[in-house]
Amino acid sequence: MPLFSNKFSPKTIPIRKQDTAVLRSEFGSEYATKELSIDIQPLKLKLGGFEVSFEDGEWIPASGKAGAAHKENLRLKKELEQLEEENNMLRLKFEILLDMMTDKTMEAEQQSELQRSHSTSSLKQKSKKYKS
Repeated sequence: MPLFSNKFSPKTIPIRKQDTAVLRSEFGSEYATKELSIDIQPLKLKLGGFEVSFEDGEWIPASGKAGAAHKENLRLKKELEQLEEENNMLRLKFEILLDMMTDKTMEAEQQSELQRSHSTSSLKQKSKKYKS
């Protein structure tokens, strides 16, 4: 039996598995599932009859009244964003129409002022003809 056995030889280091969190944050979970064939499921926790899942950095209720309320809140937030975008578009259209109306009013006032000045100048010329 040899004096120095294999127990002093260094052990081989196991190959590290690729960290999926880095891939998910840099490329997105869709890239990780397509290109790397990594199936990333959301983390789920079940306590009694209550179930939550961890998605995009948030704990989302998956079952019960809280789950239904969360889904309703998401739907209402999406509808609110859509209505705010529509409201902003309508405000923009209103401002554009108001500017157009102001321009037309100014043009009409200038034209009427020009017509008045022409009519007064023609009246002055007529009056000068009658005086002479």
